Parts: sequence; structure tokens; C-alpha cells
Amino acid sequence: MTSALKATFLLAIISLTASFAQAQNAGLTHVFPQVVDGVWGDGTVYTSRFLIASTGGSSATYQISLFGINPERLSAPASVMVQGGSFETITTRGADVVDTGYARLDCSQPVVASLTYSVVSAAGKPLGIATVPSAPIASAALIPIVLNGRYRYGIATANDNDTPQVVVFLFDSGTTSQVWTVELQPRSQYVTFVDDVFDVPAAGLGTLRVGSVGGAMNFHIEALLFDQGGFTNVLPLVIR
Repeated sequence: MTSALKATFLLAIISLTASFAQAQNAGLTHVFPQVVDGVWGDGTVYTSRFLIASTGGSSATYQISLFGINPERLSAPASVMVQGGSFETITTRGADVVDTGYARLDCSQPVVASLTYSVVSAAGKPLGIATVPSAPIASAALIPIVLNGRYRYGIATANDNDTPQVVVFLFDSGTTSQVWTVELQPRSQYVTFVDDVFDVPAAGLGTLRVGSVGGAMNFHIEALLFDQGGFTNVLPLVIR
């Protein structure tokens, strides 16, 4: 990426003060940038559970599509009907070697959807759980980061399109700014920890700004905060 293009991108993403953040809403399509399932070598088990709720009076048929991870990871058929004013859940099996991908949920009627990650030890002891809403489509996003030498922030982005998408990550700690560029292939995801790609200070506050080159609303993003094995979700400020 040229210096001029970087400068244009940074100016655009920082000055989007007139845009708005997206809350969780009922919709026909929901994208989850990260689905994880399987067993680590030490026996730790990861599963992902979808919850789909029909808030209207009519029933809805939904279809879960997985990308980058085998659909056979699901413990039930990927297409199910949800009665009006009710909900359904479907989880991954947590039986094979750990793998990841992203998911898209397509519905015949607007539904509200979420995804819950669970981690259980080989002895069956719960180690962590976190629930994320579906990720709205975005052209830019901002994630606040607390720097204390212990927290780790995991970021997942998905390109649910038929064309490649260039996404730029800008980490700012107040004293330094660093840029990381990723080309997302069609129907793919990119998952990383912030401290794996940036030189993160041991203390203070930081921000991670994420945006698509050209400003098109072409990617989805979610974030998780890890603290010595436990984890929770972080809601990015998503800009459209």
C-alpha cells in the first residue's frame, strides 16, 4: 500500500464522526466471522452454539452455511424452522481436531441470532464462555483496547463476498501508530491476536481501527478479550 493511500485511508476512517454504530437487530441474514469447534491435543473442547429467535408472529426457516469448516461439524441439520415467538439452537459437535471458519445464517423471515463460544477442559470443567451477536456489514470499525500486559484481544474478520477485499488495521497507543494490511479472499476469514501483529505496549490505552480500502461496506468483524484462559466478547464500534 502506498503512503498516499495509507494517508487517505487513515483520514477517512478517523473522520467518520457522522456515521453511526450498528446494534443487534432482527434481519434476514446474519454473519458470524468466527466459528470454532473441536478438541486440542490436551483434551480441551471448543464448541460454538447458534441461537436463532423469531420475534414476529410468523414461523421462519433458516439455513446455516459454514465456510472454511466442514458443515458436518454441526450436531443437527443446517436447515430448521423456528416458530413465531420462539427460538431454536444448534451447536457444533466438539469431537474432531480443532478447526475454525465463519458462518452465514439466511432466513425466510427476520430473526435475531447470536453465537456462544464454550471451552471445557478434558475433565469436563468449564473454562470459559462468551456470546456474540451477529456482525453487521461494515466499511470501518473501532475497537477500544486496555493495555496491561495481561489482556489479549482476538479479532476475526470475514469477507462474505465473491471478490477479494483489502482490509487495513491501524493500532494507535497514543505514542505510536502501526499499520497492518490483509487481503481477504472471497468467502474467507482472517483471525489474529492484536499482539501477534503489532508491538503492543505493556500499559495504557489503545485503539484498533479497521477499514476496507475504498470505503466499501464489505467486511464483518467481531472481537474477544482473553484474560489468562477466561474470555468475553468486545463489541466493536462499527461504522457504515
